Amino acid sequence: MNTLTEETRRRLKNLSRAMIRFHKILLDDAKAEYETRNGKIENVYVYYQLVLEDKHFAWLRRISYMIALIDEATSSRHPATESEAQELFNKTRLLLSFEDEDEDFNDKLQAALTRNYLAVLSHNEILRLFE
Repeated sequence: MNTLTEETRRRLKNLSRAMIRFHKILLDDAKAEYETRNGKIENVYVYYQLVLEDKHFAWLRRISYMIALIDEATSSRHPATESEAQELFNKTRLLLSFEDEDEDFNDKLQAALTRNYLAVLSHNEILRLFE
């Protein structure tokens, strides 16, 4: 069994933090776009419900899921193996490099990056973690 090294655990935690920041920027961007089309979201509870269930926010769930997988991999209860961690790095890189087979996700990510320079900076920060 190839136990997760401390260096890989550190890299995964850095990736998780960067992904959380990126996800927040993308959520804020998607919220602004939603409100432009549909009017102001009434309150945080309605916003939460929209994020979980509305089609407009659905593409962001792929990033949420990846963050959850990365965080789970660093948990002390069920730590990932070194090879599982490498697979997570690869899947995350593919997801954010427009190499994913989900064209809808790729299109929406590209549109968000075109609209929001903070998303570009955060996206680049994540991609640098793979170098």
